[in-house]
Amino acid sequence: MDLENSQTATLEKFGFSHREKGGRSYTPGQTIFLEGEPGNELFVVLEGTVSITVQGREVDRLEAGTIFGEMALVDDRPRSATAQAYTETILLPLDYKRFMDSVERKPEFAVHVMSVMSNRMRRYMEEELRQQRMQEELKIGRRIQLSLLPDRCPTIPGMEFAATYQAARQVGGDLYDFILIPGEHNRLQFVIADVTGKGVPAALFMASARTAFRAESMSKNEPAEILARTNHLISLDIKTPLFLSAFYVSVETDTGKMSFANGGHEFPYWLRKQKGELESLSFPGVLLGAFDDMVFENHEINLESGDYLVFFTDGVTEARNSEGGFYGNDRLEQVIKSREWLNADTLLAAITESVKSFTGDTPPADDLTLVVMRRE
Repeated sequence: MDLENSQTATLEKFGFSHREKGGRSYTPGQTIFLEGEPGNELFVVLEGTVSITVQGREVDRLEAGTIFGEMALVDDRPRSATAQAYTETILLPLDYKRFMDSVERKPEFAVHVMSVMSNRMRRYMEEELRQQRMQEELKIGRRIQLSLLPDRCPTIPGMEFAATYQAARQVGGDLYDFILIPGEHNRLQFVIADVTGKGVPAALFMASARTAFRAESMSKNEPAEILARTNHLISLDIKTPLFLSAFYVSVETDTGKMSFANGGHEFPYWLRKQKGELESLSFPGVLLGAFDDMVFENHEINLESGDYLVFFTDGVTEARNSEGGFYGNDRLEQVIKSREWLNADTLLAAITESVKSFTGDTPPADDLTLVVMRRE
């Protein structure tokens, strides 16, 4: 059907004469009306596609042969949505008088308008219910996630700890955990992890992983073996496309000897007081849950008095500002090595303040977890 015949069919559908063809033309992206404006016209879509948005979120796309803007015209209230031309669009505007004339001339038009209003309201209500269900799921996921995190950092002679977790708008899968082994008073196990997902599935995945980490930590194996066995357990137990990055640490708190293994997680930073150097523990590894029977590598360092370790999830380095730029590793490194620190708390506070200053009012896209260790 060519353009002229298509417009004629649409006009006849609503009881208008073919002489009324050629209404207002709009280019792609052009605003038809804005949310909150007074509504003194409804529109018939003769050609093209119209996008309807509410508070910046698209809720509908209307094709030729449909009408919109009828609610504001009928109830004399401000527009509840914004309408923009999505493609080259031709609209036939109807003010209140022409609308009432059309209803009197062709009662079927009134029935059609009522049908459009009813269907649209039903769709919007379904969307609202979907949004409510999603928000409830996020609340459940948030409760699960928060229940996995330590209430406080441990108090251990020779070591000092500081930690923070800052939630994003959506539920992520960040985790950190301090694990004390019964009978081993001079040994601490620590893990920081991040699930590649959101919502309740990510929270449940992390709960299962935390259980596996804690169970395997009792085996007194090295971190690489603990990651391998945890990977095996979650690969068998969870049928999901989610994966997990993790950095696992075992430290002798009396000697400072630390062994660790990386499962695809961000590299921690080691601030060495005596050498005055900042090193990245850049030992790569694979994500947990991707493949069964993976092999991880064990590494060792010796922490000296005054040394710091900074562990974090990608919510730190991938924090964004209003221009879309990333906070990045360079800024994080600059803060860590900017001066001598009194304790773990002051370094933690400096990093979080730096991230906050960089992002400003930009809402976080991911959870932020940061843990600082210091050997006294």
